[in-house]
Parts: sequence; C-alpha cells; structure tokens
Amino acid sequence: MDEKVIEAATPAPLHEEEHHIFNECVELSLSQDSILTRRLIRSDGASFSQIVAIDRMDDLSDFATADPYQTRLEGSYDRIRQKCVAAMGSERMKEVKTGDPVRLIGEISMCATEGALLSKVRTIIASLGGMQFTYQWIRFNGANPSTGDSVESRYLVGCRPAWTQQYIARLWYMNDPYVTYARKNVAPALASHVNVHRTDHWLVTEARMHGFASGIVAPAHIHGHGLVGLLHVSNSIRAPDGEGVLWDNRVLFRAISSELLDWRVSQVRQNALVKYELSEQETEILRMLRDGASASHVADQLGMSKHTVYKTIYQRITRKTGATRITDAVEKAAAHGLLD
Repeated sequence: MDEKVIEAATPAPLHEEEHHIFNECVELSLSQDSILTRRLIRSDGASFSQIVAIDRMDDLSDFATADPYQTRLEGSYDRIRQKCVAAMGSERMKEVKTGDPVRLIGEISMCATEGALLSKVRTIIASLGGMQFTYQWIRFNGANPSTGDSVESRYLVGCRPAWTQQYIARLWYMNDPYVTYARKNVAPALASHVNVHRTDHWLVTEARMHGFASGIVAPAHIHGHGLVGLLHVSNSIRAPDGEGVLWDNRVLFRAISSELLDWRVSQVRQNALVKYELSEQETEILRMLRDGASASHVADQLGMSKHTVYKTIYQRITRKTGATRITDAVEKAAAHGLLD
C-alpha cells in the first residue's frame, strides 16, 4: 500500500493555490515566514516538494523562471510576489548568522517548522565551508530503500532555487548517482568519488553552472522506515582544494544529515498522534500485528474473545486511521513511526 505520509507542521499560509496541468497537480504555498513550497504530484502518485526561502525577490524570480509550467503558473507567481513584497518590506537578503556548529546541530531538533529548519541548516553549512546545499527526504515504498521505488521526495533548498526545478523537471533524480549511493550507504563520500559521470557530462556541467564545483554527500537511514535522508553540500572551489575543506568536516555533515532525518520522522509522528488519536493499547495491538501476531494471540493478551477483537478493537482502529483493513492500519501506523 502506498500511503501518503502526513506533512510536518507548517505556519498558516499567506497564500496557497492548486493547479491541475495535464495529468499532474502543482501546489504552491507561501508561509508567513516567507517560505515557498512547491509540491508536484505526478500521475503515478509520486510527489516532489521543494522548500525554498524567499530572502529577496531574485530568489522568487529564479525559481519561477525555471518552473517548467511557468507560463501556466505566471499569475500564481505574480500573486505570490505581491505577498512577498508586502511581507518583506524590502529586498535585502537576510543576514546569515554564524555560531558554534556543534551547538547549532544540537538545536536542529528544536526547530518547529521547515522554514526554521532551513534557516538553521544554512547557518551551520556556512560555518563548515559549504556555500550551498540540498537536503532530500526520500521515502520508498517498502522498508528497504535499496530495493523499493521512490514515492515521495522533499527538498530543503539551500542553493540557487532554479537547480531543484531543473533537477525534478528533467527527471535527473532517476539516475542521480548520489541517490543511488544513499540507498545502500550511510558513510559520507566526496561527490567526485560517487559521481559515475565523466567530468564533461551534461549533468556535471549543469551542476557547476549552479555553483556545485566541489561537494560531499552524507546519507542517513532509519531502520524499517523506508526513509532516507541525503545531504549534499558544495562550494565553488574546484577539487581537490574545495573537497578538502568539506571532507575535514565530514563527521559534522553526517551528524546534520542524521538530525534532519530524525526531525522529519519526529514531526510526522507527532502529527499522526494528533490525527489518529490511538490509545496506548491500540498502538500496542498494532505492534503485535506488525510482528506477526494472530487475532487469537491478541485476544489472549487482552483477555477477551477473538470475536471482540475483530468486531470491536480492529474496527475501532481502522475507523480512527481511515483504513479499510487492519493490515492497512498497521502499514499506516508504521509509515508514520507510531510503532517504534
């Protein structure tokens, strides 16, 4: 079952629109803290969300111009631009603060929204020799990322906004060597050691045009979730000098990637707890079923008849989770981290 995961918390939107274009759906949402989220839902159900900080109007122009549906969405971007101007009051770029990166990494878990998260990570990356970054949360349809298909991707965009527009529109994610590496590995790696393309390959050339000269990737996994985190940090210094600066901080980049993945899982779990309102007993029953328990075993553990388990307990759980079968409820709860 391909269950859509509940979104992490976001501030009330200043503006949001939904457009159906051909057989795809594009959702645009601008939050009160000037974070623009563009979510593309393809005909096969796969979704791609980009979280972009609009610090100045050039950021929005860069993002909108690179949108493959720019002509169809021109009016939407104009309305978003008006909201941004009113909210920002000026076009000055927000100051990127500095600080102790170890302390700042420890504060990632305290971020309440993806906007706060993006701001925090930008500060950390800058203090570690990175000029730009992307972070992907990639969900696969199965507990094992190395074999499943990607069904949902969310991108924290800490680089030129146009880059992720092109990355998604041109389907680069389908043969991205960094994603392939992240499926099976958790150790940081220099981008040049992972990249299977020639130095004159069009993807490498495009990346350099967007400032990705030297880079490092740091994957993160959580066992049993089918969820992978992938941090890609870069600077504009040509290798090997640029990579040396990043490699010296590989342990901290790995910590950032793990913290970001934990943050996502925690946010989704908290929202699911509020939405489904499962009791401790109901959650424990779902754990037992996940681990292979039968209805008879559940009945014995609860001291009730199997009929009561089927007609009362299972029906109540499926009603709360919106599932049609108890096995679907187990998958939903597991996907949202409720059974850990």
